[in-house]
Amino acid sequence: MEISITLLLIVLALIGTPLYIIIAASALYGFYTADIDLSVVAIEFYRLAEIPILLAIPLFTFTGYLLSESSAPQRLVRLTEALLGWMPGGLAIVSLCVCALFTAFTGASGVAIVALGALLFPALMQAGYR
Repeated sequence: MEISITLLLIVLALIGTPLYIIIAASALYGFYTADIDLSVVAIEFYRLAEIPILLAIPLFTFTGYLLSESSAPQRLVRLTEALLGWMPGGLAIVSLCVCALFTAFTGASGVAIVALGALLFPALMQAGYR
């Protein structure tokens, strides 16, 4: 029986079934073979859905998408260039401050690099920074 389920999951993967469905099916099958009541899965989903930080992740992503589509970041870069463009290294200083602030808010410097790099890197290259 186990081999047939494994083969079924492999066939599903080969025909293009999304990976999350295959992982979920194998996890549910594992619960079933271990004689664990499957209602535990629903209870655990509910417990995870109540965590406030989990709700913040898709909202944070949606906010970033809205900002990128509204071209607000480009206008903010132009504003900082207008205000601090006279200062030697003004845009670089603003970039460092924004990255430090964003890192303090998110707690992860990698997130700041990914989120702000796509905006600040072209602006810095256009301003003549190497």
